[in-house]
Amino acid sequence: MDPASGALLAQTATGHSVVLGLMRCARIWLCPVCSATIRHKRAEEITEAVVEWIRRGGTAYLVTLTARHDYRDELADLMDAIQGTRASSPAEIRTARREEAEAQAALADATAQSRATVAAARLAAPKGKKRAAMAQARAESAGAIEEAQTNLAQARETLARTRRQAGAYQRLISGGKWAGDKRDKASDAAAEGIRDRIGYIGMIRSTEVTVGEVNLWHPHIHAIVFVGGRTTGERADTRLAKVFRPSDDSLKEWMDHWRAVWTGHLQRVNPKYRPSDECSIPDCKCDGKGHGVDFRALRTVRDAQTMGEYLAKTQDGKNPAAELARGDLKEARRGNMTPFQMLFRIGDLTGGVAEDDAPGHGSLVWCLARWHEYERATRGRRAIEWTRYLRTVLGLTGGDTEEDDHDMLAADDAASEFRGGAAVTEEGWTAVTKAGLDLAATQAAEGTDANEDPAALTERVREVLALAGVPGEVRQLTSQEVQEAYEAILESQAQRREEAKARRQREADADGQEHDAEETARRARRAIGTQARGRQEVANRRCKESPDNP
Repeated sequence: MDPASGALLAQTATGHSVVLGLMRCARIWLCPVCSATIRHKRAEEITEAVVEWIRRGGTAYLVTLTARHDYRDELADLMDAIQGTRASSPAEIRTARREEAEAQAALADATAQSRATVAAARLAAPKGKKRAAMAQARAESAGAIEEAQTNLAQARETLARTRRQAGAYQRLISGGKWAGDKRDKASDAAAEGIRDRIGYIGMIRSTEVTVGEVNLWHPHIHAIVFVGGRTTGERADTRLAKVFRPSDDSLKEWMDHWRAVWTGHLQRVNPKYRPSDECSIPDCKCDGKGHGVDFRALRTVRDAQTMGEYLAKTQDGKNPAAELARGDLKEARRGNMTPFQMLFRIGDLTGGVAEDDAPGHGSLVWCLARWHEYERATRGRRAIEWTRYLRTVLGLTGGDTEEDDHDMLAADDAASEFRGGAAVTEEGWTAVTKAGLDLAATQAAEGTDANEDPAALTERVREVLALAGVPGEVRQLTSQEVQEAYEAILESQAQRREEAKARRQREADADGQEHDAEETARRARRAIGTQARGRQEVANRRCKESPDNP
């Protein structure tokens, strides 16, 4: 909330009301309110993308990717296997780098100390016993060196885990067989790669999660893959140059390759995750070669524009755009629950509804434990993601970052025509939300009387604030005043976003400088160590050449 404006309860031309000036969480995984708006708009733009591609003569496929699981599998482990691990935060990366540098310095110190101890033992030992004394000194120092080596290995392993590790999804679109190897002059097919043969231009990926009472977590990926195109240019200048129909042989090669790669990666991560050889989709024509990867072709514009044949129906007869984006509307099959179904069951159970009467399954304790696990496993992950520059190729605007999600929520308000409303101060709105009356206040602003009788709207809102003990924290606004106040809010939000962006850039620069300083210090230590070893080698050589050497 912007403290200067508070919350604006605005009445729209349609008689609905909106609350302006509040921060939106934009948590597509966790918030039913924000998720509904974001996913609705994502579904619209996905439909627009598929229709545009089919109109141009291209071909799209809805690809579903699944892994085998049971009740012993953690959701985070399954998500890592199919979607890849998450990169650590800058603070965690800084800590890991510092610990790695400290462990490396400790090993250098232990090694130098060992050499000094061995040298001192040689000097102190009488003739004829110098070698034995040196061997004993080395043995006594070996424990400290071994401990330092172990600590360094652990620190390096921790640092390696801060970097993102590829999952089965990333493996699908990497490797020489997929991308081709231009250095291979002996084979045109090897040099070209499957990607070029099918004309792959990108995909839109959505990750979904359901939870069952028996086998628990079932994360899976839906992707709409765009094939049959040739592009020119690079990055933001990428343009579509040609559209063609991939050959059946190329498409079969692609499908077989993805199935093999998907299955192979899951097998390496954990043999339990390897999909079954038997396809679980009813009436599927994959001839037993599903292996957790199912393909559905989307070919005609008519498929994209009629409900009966909408973008070549999925196995459930649903719009593939909604299949990707509208996780908030889905009802899981075979006794499973979507996360929001589980959340609503938690609401029912905490509200006093009996377990047998509440939709879904599981006790309150069980549902809460699963929800908390879901929160942790999805933190920092993307729910819906487009291949970079796919929008550019299709001539579409927008993006799929968290900032773009916030923009979608703001645009949903900006699209309204405001009749009038009431401004509630920060103190007043805080009291309203603490009393659980924010929905009542929003409903009080509904109607069509803001222009004819603006005082009536304000009075209804004041009555709700009176229940919260703050009746004087509201003032009447005309439609012009609502618009001006909202524009001021948007300007303030834009300024804060720029400030946050500059702050993140400064932090990134500081991280880079710290990393450079650590690298310089590491190189200096290596140089010092090299010089010390050189001096030690000279001393050893002189010792061997000395007539006093036994």
